[in-house]
Amino acid sequence: MTNRPPRQVSTVRKIGDRIQIEAREVSRFLSTPAGRRMRGVLAGAIILTAPAIFRIPGLRRYPLIRALEVLGGAALIVKFAEALRDWERTEPGPLTIDIP
Repeated sequence: MTNRPPRQVSTVRKIGDRIQIEAREVSRFLSTPAGRRMRGVLAGAIILTAPAIFRIPGLRRYPLIRALEVLGGAALIVKFAEALRDWERTEPGPLTIDIP
C-alpha cells in the first residue's frame, strides 16, 4: 500500500463527488420533456449515421474499427441509440441505461 498525502486523497474524492453530482444532473435533465426531445433527436441521428460511420475510408484503416464492423458494430450502435431513446428514469439513483 502506498502512502498518499491527504491532499491527493481529498482531491480525488472531490472529483468523484463532482462526477456523481454531474451524472445526477444529467439524469434529471434527460427525464424532462426537453431531455426526452433531445434523446429522440440524438438517437435518430445516431441511428441514421451509424452505418455510414463504418464506411468512412479514414476510419477503416484502424483495426479496431474493422473488427467492430465485422462484429456488427453498426447494429450495436443502433441498439444503444434505441436504448437511449426509450430510457425513462424510474427512481433516483445511479444513471443506468439497459441495453437488451
